[in-house]
Amino acid sequence: MKSERMKYLTILCIATIAVAVLGTSFVSAVHPETNLIPDYNSVNGYEHDKYDPEFNLKADSVTIPMKRSGRLFLIEATVDGETGNLVFDTGANGLVLNSTYFRSYVKTARAYSNGITGTVGSTEQISVGKLEFAGLMYKKLNADLANLGHIENRRNDKILGLIGFSMLRSLEIVIDPINNELKLFRIDKAGNRLNYNRPGFKADYSQKIEGNSNILFLKGTISGKVLNFCFDTGAETNVICSDCNKKIMSTLTITRRTSLKGAGAAGAEVFYGRMNEFSIGNQQIPNMQTIITNLDALSESYGTHIDGILGNSFMKQGIVCINFVNKQFGIRFTKGEEK
Repeated sequence: MKSERMKYLTILCIATIAVAVLGTSFVSAVHPETNLIPDYNSVNGYEHDKYDPEFNLKADSVTIPMKRSGRLFLIEATVDGETGNLVFDTGANGLVLNSTYFRSYVKTARAYSNGITGTVGSTEQISVGKLEFAGLMYKKLNADLANLGHIENRRNDKILGLIGFSMLRSLEIVIDPINNELKLFRIDKAGNRLNYNRPGFKADYSQKIEGNSNILFLKGTISGKVLNFCFDTGAETNVICSDCNKKIMSTLTITRRTSLKGAGAAGAEVFYGRMNEFSIGNQQIPNMQTIITNLDALSESYGTHIDGILGNSFMKQGIVCINFVNKQFGIRFTKGEEK
């Protein structure tokens, strides 16, 4: 299994998107202000470490306020004395740091990279001494190094890097996009909260988590067909693969054409529209924003076929709970007035 994972490519989706606002003829035009997909996703060719945080005052839980920057969630953090923001990006397999602030570190490894529009190149790995945020502390970490200056320029926020599930796997994770909060609970080896007086998460729908990856894959249904989706808090909208069958594609409403520029030299033309017949469990979620594009490069990098990405459009639907120890994903759907 380990040797299989070592074959995975590194995926860097550093995307700058120019959007065409189109009529029925779909003639291309540039609209640079709209940003539709994650700027960066990383699934690395080497095995990522999994880290357990140190809790201040031996607390059994922590609530982390998240700042909104467009459709991204930011967590204030300090890395080796450098203070700024980490993008909460569950599409990133490990910790990713911005080369703007950490370029002087000794490079310890290099991995091959592949982007959503083709070959990107390679990414380097460094080691840092300490990461702190919201009363949690991690020591002696490995991190990917990438140029994230384009995110800073677009957001006007200091971006230290990206943080995903690899730093949180030993905890129960509750993502509350309505209140912009990330809640983390310490759990035992069976996945139960250490503080038994705290009520557990009450989900409207639960799904078993498959595999042991730091990336969360979920099953969803469109037009009666079960599809495999990547759950990505760093994706500013949903994505559906353009090679899905005609029955699935016929349920989508395409509104305009979009020009997608990736981290490499290649570009790609994609479509933007609405996902009308998506359901998870018995809950139908219509009218979610989505991009339609080829996901072969992402599937190859993740080591499994994916039919789409569930991003911000899906996250707005409710409060999510992820527990990698007992392998449970749950969602409590929000009512109309809460949205």
